[in-house]
Amino acid sequence: MNLKESALYIASLLFFGGAIYAYSYESRYTDWLPVVTYPYRAYVAPLALCGMVLLLSALFVRKSSRAEDEAATTDTRLWTFTSAFLIAGFVMKVLGEVVHELLGHGFLVFLFGGQVTDFYISLFWPYEFSSVGWSTPNATPEQMTWIAGGGILVSVVVSYFIQILLLWRRVNWRFSVPLLWLSFWCYISASGYLIVGSVFPFGDVEELILLGALTSSSALVIGSVLFLTGFFILSKILRRTLSPFLNEKTRWGVLAFWFVVPALVGLTMAGRGVFHFLLVPFGFVPILLSYVLEFQIKDK
Repeated sequence: MNLKESALYIASLLFFGGAIYAYSYESRYTDWLPVVTYPYRAYVAPLALCGMVLLLSALFVRKSSRAEDEAATTDTRLWTFTSAFLIAGFVMKVLGEVVHELLGHGFLVFLFGGQVTDFYISLFWPYEFSSVGWSTPNATPEQMTWIAGGGILVSVVVSYFIQILLLWRRVNWRFSVPLLWLSFWCYISASGYLIVGSVFPFGDVEELILLGALTSSSALVIGSVLFLTGFFILSKILRRTLSPFLNEKTRWGVLAFWFVVPALVGLTMAGRGVFHFLLVPFGFVPILLSYVLEFQIKDK
């Protein structure tokens, strides 16, 4: 058993242990009657899923280590890339939340003379949302509109700036992978927020609708335009990033990447405790588009 495999087994055990702790932890307090709550059970499924992914990764490493020398070298290179790709995806997801909450909402609060009172960055977004609290006693309605829309606006700017940069200049995959993920999460944070919020308004979209800056229809149109534009650009960047490692299987890698979207839609609905039949097919739209783009148009 090599060091990498051991580390993965240990990490998976830690996540499984965390899931068991989250399930069994009790919070007790007494008011008129003794009350027992389980405040961390919402984290059981995400922790267990992470543990399972790490365990499967360890088994994959174990299997790869038994291959022939030449094949093992190729597998190790692919494994290194895959591990870095997945880790970067999680880290950049958290950073994308920081961009939305602090660089978006928080920066505009400071710009208009307000104060950030608290903030929370969720590791399990979109099942559990991040948030930022602020105090803006002298803000005008127009300023409140900018603050409410700041997270979406800054996410759009950051995402498309990175997309243009990666289209314009080829960079080493060690830099392009985290930048690609950060662009993707900011892209989803903006376009996905607008599209899902147009179906059942919540969070920033609901506040923007109440302030009169958006309607459900305009949120859907803007979100769809942003989503389609970003889809084609990110697919091109992703194809360029994956091709040195997947070769002729690159198209399958691009297609697999877009399965993240229906997973995010499902987690969003589960976290909000709602289900909407319109959002289910929307989650699979990028997969259908990717299939047509990779397997139909490019074959002609």
